[in-house]
Amino acid sequence: MVSIEEMLSAFCDGNGDLEAANPSLDDSDGLIALYEASYLAFPGEAMLDRARAFAIEKLQELMPSMKPYQREKARSVLLDLPLHWRAPRLQAVRSLKEHRDDRCDRSVDPSILQLAALDFNQVQALHRSELLEVTRWWKETGLGEKLPFARDRLVECFFCAACIAPEPRLAACREVLAKVGALIVHLDDVYDLYGTLDELDAFTDAVGAWQVSSAPLPEYMKAMYSAIRSTSTAAADRVLKEQGHDVLPLYKKAWHELCKAFLVEAKWQHGRTMPSLDEYLDNGWITSTGPLLLLHAFTMLPHTQRQQQDPWPRDDDDNNGGSKDEMVYPRLVELCSRVFRLCNDHATHEAESERGEGPSFIACHMAEAGGRGSEGEARGAVADSVAETLKEVNWEVAFGIRSMAGAADRVCVNLARIIQCIYHDGDGITSPTDSRKRLVKDLLFTPAGPDISEASAELYSDE
Repeated sequence: MVSIEEMLSAFCDGNGDLEAANPSLDDSDGLIALYEASYLAFPGEAMLDRARAFAIEKLQELMPSMKPYQREKARSVLLDLPLHWRAPRLQAVRSLKEHRDDRCDRSVDPSILQLAALDFNQVQALHRSELLEVTRWWKETGLGEKLPFARDRLVECFFCAACIAPEPRLAACREVLAKVGALIVHLDDVYDLYGTLDELDAFTDAVGAWQVSSAPLPEYMKAMYSAIRSTSTAAADRVLKEQGHDVLPLYKKAWHELCKAFLVEAKWQHGRTMPSLDEYLDNGWITSTGPLLLLHAFTMLPHTQRQQQDPWPRDDDDNNGGSKDEMVYPRLVELCSRVFRLCNDHATHEAESERGEGPSFIACHMAEAGGRGSEGEARGAVADSVAETLKEVNWEVAFGIRSMAGAADRVCVNLARIIQCIYHDGDGITSPTDSRKRLVKDLLFTPAGPDISEASAELYSDE
């Protein structure tokens, strides 16, 4: 089999560099294709990194001479996330909108476009009905009133769930992702902003014991714990009934691990402690909340969508050498959770520093430079780390020893994709920009095609 590097070598000069004068690479569509293909790289494929830099340079050189629609397309490609790392459901929104706005190749069969729009609208209607049900659940928890200091981001959490598991048959997966995500946003604010260290210690112990009756917790923490316990217990009951697996012990342990990791960060914050970069990342991929979210998602996948060896983590004596108090997650879960942590830190570092919250990757990187490193250099290190981690994700999906074929793989990769989208131009959870709000509206409330439901769009206001 011919490798990508061997194919690209045909366009290289004697020094192994891509030949800038090669007329076959002066076509903007070809350069865009080369740019997009470079994101399929595995670790160590330096040729694809050079190909990306070459494509960017050539596209920028050619832009002044491009036709207006070509220039707009090239600029959009370079400013947006690459195709490989866009959530498929959001890419569907984008493609349908481009065709509707008459910006694409009109040779596409109109009946195919009509069918695509019809399919999108039917799935969108299903997602919107699911959002209504999740909203009823959220109101029943009463957390919005009992924890008024916390962010209420249920719609954003469902938006992410619909991008992680968009297929109609994965309704249970979307439901649990949205519910657990909304609980996590509140829990994060409890540990970061509101709870005292003594309260957080007691809450973490209560989650570990999975009971709260005798714990000396304030009322808002009892409400938080009650919502966590009832939500995960209901999800576990469903899995037991439909698939015969008792996953509640895994849920309990995953919640406890997250709370313990949150507590570590709270102690760093209160003690004004700066961990090493490795210490921070070892704890940070857990506090990203990716492992907890993906565990709940995996267990809700239809049995026929999982490979024979279940994709959830190993527990206790069957954890391949890990500590008995820890779960060992598949490598793909850890990698996608690291992308989650890095993207979050890149977007939230400045605001969290101003609020006096705990350390981030950027702060730890600057500290390890002995005060000589700039924030710009640290942000560059984040971008480099994300890029290298995504190469590992590509490898793990293709060749990983414990690669999780099918829906479980897609759920992991789609998590990494939507996280990049959410944090692409700021913190899309805490302070969503107009462009992020528009994405939510387009995905959940605006039908594909010329007819727009204003009444539905009002369900997600700009406020």
